[in-house]
Amino acid sequence: MKKLTIDSSVIIASLLENEPRHGEAMRIWDAVIVGGDVAIMPYSVFVEVVAAIRRRTGSEELATEVKEELLKIENVSFVILDQKAAVDAADLAIQKGVRGMDALVMQTAKEYETELVTFDDEMMKKFQTP
Repeated sequence: MKKLTIDSSVIIASLLENEPRHGEAMRIWDAVIVGGDVAIMPYSVFVEVVAAIRRRTGSEELATEVKEELLKIENVSFVILDQKAAVDAADLAIQKGVRGMDALVMQTAKEYETELVTFDDEMMKKFQTP
């Protein structure tokens, strides 16, 4: 069992067949849903995924279904942003020069000592740079 923090880019790609890395994303997400891996992500990822599904498909119904299903997955935990996490994420944004939402995902991976999984190459490179 792996402990992962999965960026919204991967979850979105797993849900939309026309995404370039759909197959790879499906394997990663399936390992969480049925394979026993665990995903710990900030609630910002939850919002980003639901919003992206609505924007890219135009379907309120599909976005609502995705919202409801994400909250039911046993091996997925969304974590709340408290003051300490916010300060830590802000510090990461300052140190690494990343976008705010990326800093939240990176902070979660650091705090929970999980493997960061993202299709955002810039984010991964900055995460891995000391």
